[in-house]
Amino acid sequence: MTYVKFGPVGDFDTVNNINQKIHRFFGELPNLGFEVNYPFKPKADYYSDTQNFYIDLEVPGMKKEDIKISFKDNVLSISGDKKDYSKGKKTEEILKAERNFGTFTRSFQLSDEMNPEHIEASFEDGILKVTIAKAVKKTADEKEIKIK
Repeated sequence: MTYVKFGPVGDFDTVNNINQKIHRFFGELPNLGFEVNYPFKPKADYYSDTQNFYIDLEVPGMKKEDIKISFKDNVLSISGDKKDYSKGKKTEEILKAERNFGTFTRSFQLSDEMNPEHIEASFEDGILKVTIAKAVKKTADEKEIKIK
């Protein structure tokens, strides 16, 4: 006899596990003539070194002219429109469409450790790299305090 552990929610213990099961289930269904196209949401990596914070945003198939970066009220916003270049093709030419398209906005709350006066961005090979300088910590010079 083989022991099989059963738990009512044990098989769905993580969000990632649930997503994998849903995608596997729907991926195994036959193509019924329509595709569900989820909105485009670029993935981001955040990291830092001794001088800067970095945000790398993955925006494949986009041009830098299609991306806007703004800063207001301590929030860095990156928005854009990933265009579907396959539109206009005959539907019988498209066997399967898996890429996502559409407008997106990603917003990042900047901490007091960041210097919003020194934000730079570069774009290469479908990666938007935003560099934010760390704020210079003010160190008090020693001073004499007079007693009144």
